Amino acid sequence: MKKTISLLIAVLFIASFCHSQEQTDKKLRIRIYSTVNTNQIVVTPSFGTYVLDGQTPIRKQDKLILKAENGKLKALMGEKVLFSKDSVKLSSEDLKCFFQITPSNAKMRRYDNDLIVLLSKDKNNLLLINEVTEDNYLAGVVQSEAGGASDNVEFFKVQAICCRSYMNRFINKHIKEGYNLCDDVNCQVYLSRANKNQCIEGATQTSGEIIVDENDRIIETLFHSNSGGMTANSEDVWGNKIPYLRSVVDSFSIGRPNYQWEKEISQKDWLNYFKNKGVNIKDYNTKQELMNFSQEDGRKVKLFDIPLTQIRKDFKLKSTFFDVIPWGSNVKLKGKGYGHGVGMCQEGAANMCDEGYEYWEVIEFYYTGVKIKNLKTDN
Repeated sequence: MKKTISLLIAVLFIASFCHSQEQTDKKLRIRIYSTVNTNQIVVTPSFGTYVLDGQTPIRKQDKLILKAENGKLKALMGEKVLFSKDSVKLSSEDLKCFFQITPSNAKMRRYDNDLIVLLSKDKNNLLLINEVTEDNYLAGVVQSEAGGASDNVEFFKVQAICCRSYMNRFINKHIKEGYNLCDDVNCQVYLSRANKNQCIEGATQTSGEIIVDENDRIIETLFHSNSGGMTANSEDVWGNKIPYLRSVVDSFSIGRPNYQWEKEISQKDWLNYFKNKGVNIKDYNTKQELMNFSQEDGRKVKLFDIPLTQIRKDFKLKSTFFDVIPWGSNVKLKGKGYGHGVGMCQEGAANMCDEGYEYWEVIEFYYTGVKIKNLKTDN
């Protein structure tokens, strides 16, 4: 009887362990080098052992060449042709594995876990997909998006939760194309595996945590570099009012590297821009407003019915939060902040963490009326 009970306990433990491992090892498919058209790559394991299509071991000293040629995917080791087919998978064999990949026309990068290589639809280029665990992917995203913003693990917890929320909200954005997300700004920037310990810790220590609104829906975790002292309402930038993307006075961003900027534009170019938009620049009061525009009392949305977002785009400005003053034959735009200004200010968040605020306090400061939910324990 005791042996039976012991055996049952052992079976249940193994089943639980396997389920836990399955949850931990859940992988995503992320298209890498998504903005690059390449017909050849060189792949080399950086750490651990890999196997090509479940048969051919690929070790650290090996250089695997994969290229699109004559409508097929050709695999070579040195000058030796291994095979020619439509797709290949480089699978990791050890608990920790990462590889380096160098396209013929782009810089080398390193990625964790596995690599899937397919032919593009026209069969002239390669489609590269990193099959990677969620935590490894998120650590790479955090480092790509904000690796230089801080050395504080608490800040990277904030960034990791924001990135995990985005991932879960848009996880099937490219599913019809055979992968979950891409590595460009259209999804989240993912330029390599993480090698900064603080980024890795930020992702692993918050594993499973996301941000939800009062209706338990995953929020859109928008963020920017610096708010200039005040974040923006979502409708002031994109016209769509979102309850958790409210403007807040952000003293934490003041004095940070991207807090202030200046740009000089000739008076002629500045005034002609508005003239071409239908503004009567011959009117004295109108001209004075254009030459002395101010946002000292808070963020504004338009200048003579022209959205500041459009002005920012046309003049390549760092933000829409600027004042205008006459400056000889020019006008000087004295601006604050860097980015769209909606949601979390990265430099402000980093400063909050350095001042001792915990990651959940930072999130609740920048996103109004939200809470943190753990997908692994709160379901």
